[in-house]
Amino acid sequence: MVVRAEEEKEKLLLENKSLSTENDCLKNLFKEGMTPTQFSKMLNGVNSQQINHFLAGLKWLYNESKSGNNLRWRVAATARDKYLTEKQNEISPHGANSFISYRPVLLRKGAQRLYDQYLADKLPMKKNWNGLHTHDKTIQIVA
Repeated sequence: MVVRAEEEKEKLLLENKSLSTENDCLKNLFKEGMTPTQFSKMLNGVNSQQINHFLAGLKWLYNESKSGNNLRWRVAATARDKYLTEKQNEISPHGANSFISYRPVLLRKGAQRLYDQYLADKLPMKKNWNGLHTHDKTIQIVA
């Protein structure tokens, strides 16, 4: 019984170390006010051009454009203020009517969910991805 308890303790310590390392990685990657595309560019191997389409599949974003050709991403109600929020910018082109542009902004909980999806290899990845979850060249040489 003592051996089993020691094994369980060792397993929990290892899991705790893994979670703290993951949390440190997330702290280094995520900055307040980042878009999902900017955050995905920080992750090795993620196809950042497809991340908004992936988030649309999760019902976090939707295309506001009526024609479907011009992509104007807006935050869906299911993800609003939980994973994403929006930043509004008023654009006033010379000689035309001004309009409001919306930009999806990632929240900390959204970044954590995206990072979990990344570690589970569920994000859209580049075709030439090396399979490693790091940009660190020294680790890549050893692996």
